Amino acid sequence: MQLHWVRTSMKLHRFVAFLGLSLLLACADQSPPGPGILTATLKSPNGAEGAALVVLMGSGIGEATPLGNNELYTNSNLDELRIVLINQAGGELEFQVEVADTTIKPTATVEEVAGPDNELRSALGGYQLEFRR
Repeated sequence: MQLHWVRTSMKLHRFVAFLGLSLLLACADQSPPGPGILTATLKSPNGAEGAALVVLMGSGIGEATPLGNNELYTNSNLDELRIVLINQAGGELEFQVEVADTTIKPTATVEEVAGPDNELRSALGGYQLEFRR
């Protein structure tokens, strides 16, 4: 009986340790609400792209800055930020944007995309803007 209790106790300790570690890892990416910067990347079904026009909507959207080899031009109006991204070499279209609350991602619309050959894409299905902290 003593041996059974020891085995059960060890299993319980392992389970509690595993559960605690799992909860810790799950909460590691959960930062508190507040202002900060989100990184946005255009996800394309066609690979490398040359340019895109995207619109961010929502309250608390601040300035946007380009990342990598991208050029970025903006026009803001109330709760909307229109962004033109250009990558002359063709590649990943990526930028950072200031937001009032990093736990609330802006609504994003991809309005136009051009390939590295400067030709507009005829269909925009499969394009999306991915945000990460």
